[in-house]
Amino acid sequence: MHLRSDPRPASDPDRTADPGLIGLLGFVIATFTAQLAHLGVQDEHPVFWIGAVFGGVVQVLAGMLSYFKGDDFHFLVYNAFGWYWIVVPGFLLGEELGILDVAPGARGTFALCFAVLALAFTPPAAQHNSVLPVTLLCVSAGLALQGFAAFAEAPALATTGSIMLLAASALAAYMGIEKFYWRTLGRHLLPLGPAWIRPGGPIDPES
Repeated sequence: MHLRSDPRPASDPDRTADPGLIGLLGFVIATFTAQLAHLGVQDEHPVFWIGAVFGGVVQVLAGMLSYFKGDDFHFLVYNAFGWYWIVVPGFLLGEELGILDVAPGARGTFALCFAVLALAFTPPAAQHNSVLPVTLLCVSAGLALQGFAAFAEAPALATTGSIMLLAASALAAYMGIEKFYWRTLGRHLLPLGPAWIRPGGPIDPES
């Protein structure tokens, strides 16, 4: 989730492309598709390939490109959730094939681990703008609710978690639109709000 506008104009010939554009796109498509399946709007079959490719491969690629820009924050965030999205389709595949089936409790623990991780990412995200930390808080809350739902067998918690993750997907799309138009047209289209925390040092490049 790549989230602060680059101060360089769109016409700068020396700049490189922003990995956040594909990272946000992958997150939005994978999260939106998965939550529609969780809410029963569609079956889980599309989640395997969409999650693995857009949520997994695309986000890991964005993370590795951030590495080459020296951007530690996005390197870790995109890689963490990219590999999350590679593991989750593996759960689905194992269940479909009847091999290495993962118990609901184990899935719940996995979701809770990433809920804590998203929460831990929130303070550094708050140095960028207002929308990014809210997005990560929605991710954390959504995954936590789905994790607890797996233990308690509480569909209402899982549904609420899906709604929170859909909100995170919408916020990520909002940031992606702002990022795309700023990078291509040199114009700010949507406000992202001020940073909540004043940076103690230089902000990572391309963030």
